[in-house]
Amino acid sequence: MGLVMLVLAAPLLQVLLVNRSPWGGPDLVALAVVWLAVARGPVWGCAAGLAAGLAADVTPPADGTVGRAALALSVTGLLVGWWSGSRPLVAAGAGALLGPLLQSAAAVALGDEPWRAAVAGLPLTLAWMVGLGVAVGAVLARRHPAERVMRRV
Repeated sequence: MGLVMLVLAAPLLQVLLVNRSPWGGPDLVALAVVWLAVARGPVWGCAAGLAAGLAADVTPPADGTVGRAALALSVTGLLVGWWSGSRPLVAAGAGALLGPLLQSAAAVALGDEPWRAAVAGLPLTLAWMVGLGVAVGAVLARRHPAERVMRRV
């Protein structure tokens, strides 16, 4: 239940805390989707990606096509949920990389941002994302190992 609440609160926390900080930071929305996908599987990950992405798309300052983040994060949640069955740490790290990369690619493909602007802050964001994604993914993987085995059978 806590992760679902985090997915719903992540766009607001992103705008209020991370986007205003001078040192940059992680994409909390993508991290919340990755963590929920690692903990609950592909269906929850895809649904969380869709809901959190739509919330992020309409949270001010909304600057692009509505549905862009929702598409990228639902694909990320689905893939991370599939990968998390055998190797949850690898899935968390890969998902933490995949989320921002897909969002940047979608922004460039839809013409919302030029590619230089889309990749400007990406290295720092990816460093934050991989570190936090793997750290919390490790905690979630150790927390419910029996559920993961039962879910995959």
